[in-house]
Amino acid sequence: MLESSFDWSKGVRGSFGVLDYVVFGGMLATSLAIGIYYAIKSRNKANDEFLLGSRSLSCFPVSMSLLASYISAILVLGGPSEAYYHGLQWWVICCGQIALPVAAVVFMPFFYELGLTSVYEYLELRFGSRWVRCVAGGMFVIQMLLYQAVVIYAPALAIASVTDFPLWVSVITVGVIASLYTSIGGMKAVVWTDVLQLFILMTGLISVIIKGLLDLGSFQKVWDVGVKNDRAGPQIFTYGYIPLQRHTVPNIIISAFVSKLAQYSCTQTTVQRYTSMKSITHAYMSIFLVIPFFILLISLTMVAGLVIFATYEGCDPLAAGLITQKDQILPFFVMDRLSVVPGLTGLFVACIFSGALSTISSGVNSQAAVTWEDVFSTIPRCAKLSKNTQAWITKFLALGYGLLAVCLAFLAGNLGGVLQAAIAVTSSVAGPLLAVFIMALFMPFTNSKGACAALIIGTGIALGFSFGGTALGLKPELLPTSTDACPANLTIPLPPDTLPVRVSDLPYPQKILGLSYTQLGPLGLVVGLIVGVLVSLATGMSGGRRVERSLVHKWVRWSLPLPVDITARTKAHSYDNKMSTHF
Repeated sequence: MLESSFDWSKGVRGSFGVLDYVVFGGMLATSLAIGIYYAIKSRNKANDEFLLGSRSLSCFPVSMSLLASYISAILVLGGPSEAYYHGLQWWVICCGQIALPVAAVVFMPFFYELGLTSVYEYLELRFGSRWVRCVAGGMFVIQMLLYQAVVIYAPALAIASVTDFPLWVSVITVGVIASLYTSIGGMKAVVWTDVLQLFILMTGLISVIIKGLLDLGSFQKVWDVGVKNDRAGPQIFTYGYIPLQRHTVPNIIISAFVSKLAQYSCTQTTVQRYTSMKSITHAYMSIFLVIPFFILLISLTMVAGLVIFATYEGCDPLAAGLITQKDQILPFFVMDRLSVVPGLTGLFVACIFSGALSTISSGVNSQAAVTWEDVFSTIPRCAKLSKNTQAWITKFLALGYGLLAVCLAFLAGNLGGVLQAAIAVTSSVAGPLLAVFIMALFMPFTNSKGACAALIIGTGIALGFSFGGTALGLKPELLPTSTDACPANLTIPLPPDTLPVRVSDLPYPQKILGLSYTQLGPLGLVVGLIVGVLVSLATGMSGGRRVERSLVHKWVRWSLPLPVDITARTKAHSYDNKMSTHF
């Protein structure tokens, strides 16, 4: 029987106690204090301090920041619900971490030595066109804005649905505080608050696991329940590459490899952190340190989901009508089981919003960097401003992006389709963007027309598949659950008359739109490479434009002619002059 801390059959929600507010408020206040500290310490300093931390950061905090930038509250909520309703097969995403050594060895040294604040400036230097730089930078800014709206709104909605914590308070509090400490403290504030928030996030997940194990008796019991219900054990893994199936082991590994390679090789958020390191050795270490911590965090979310399933084996809250969405299962468990211990509910809310804060702060700092470097710094009047004035403009840009994300979060609440669109954009942009950087670094014959076509067409096709599946009403099937042990006074809602649309039920060509969401990134990568190469070949390749050897990867520099007179060329061309300072 489901023994709740309060009577859910009467519609009562969990409430915050004084200690819960103290714990949650303490996390927010500490994050803000870190921003104020670095604002005071770095006052009257230039953009190099605000955006790159004066290039003096070390490996441990940066590795935590790299991890926190992509571990949002969506993962904290979605990981346990994935294990609960779909099983542990998603755990193999950890195998995708093999992409990080590739990023460390192949991509990171190149961009570290390049030393640019905006990674998209490299595309202009390589292809000799501002269009590629603007398209790539614009896609990054839009992608981050939409993703930030999801990161703010989704956890706020999940918590508001099972507690008395108002939705609008959650949205405004998290968005404004993250924007404020980022805009005043800069990169160092972002990095060190990421460390704090990642620690709180892990502490919250561990508390969920410990409380569940204490109630159930042992992990062996949890595992046995999971195996019996097809949530755990070797029988849950599906081998073979099946693009139309939601999850198989190859599907997940391929998706994770592409997404991690894109994230840690050529996105503004990560490259900006590489260039903020005090040495290339620290940059290497920052990437490799991500691997064990990522595996630990994913493992915590999976184990938490398994513990929660064992707790509600006989009375699934979703099937019983106690929650309306599967991602609410973790907040429900916390309010149901942890609220008896003062402060633990506040710790959990701090855990959820720590994931949101770290993603938002990293995003707005990178968006400000891209906007200043790719837009304002190219305007002669802005370039002549004092360094202190430039830094203030960049800070206001960061604050503005944060507040804009808050506004989009409220819009997402009124227009439900925006949430789906934001998630689709995030996964669909990564593949084509990686394709363009592969073209730039390893294919000297490609040109700006091919790069722009790769970005636009690759992203468009990936989004088309995503929106097509949504239009057909495709939804993932949940593993069976039970309500046999629910309390007698609990009214169980009748099952819906209509079953979810399954890919196997669709005829061709609609069946093709059932492509697994895990394959959107790989699809965008393959389409981007093919389109970029073909368009470049059809438009005269480099068109006689000489590609500098320093702008392609050292592995392919042998294919380019030796430079004739670098000194003379750099005097004639301003961008060549800028590049010569780095090589």
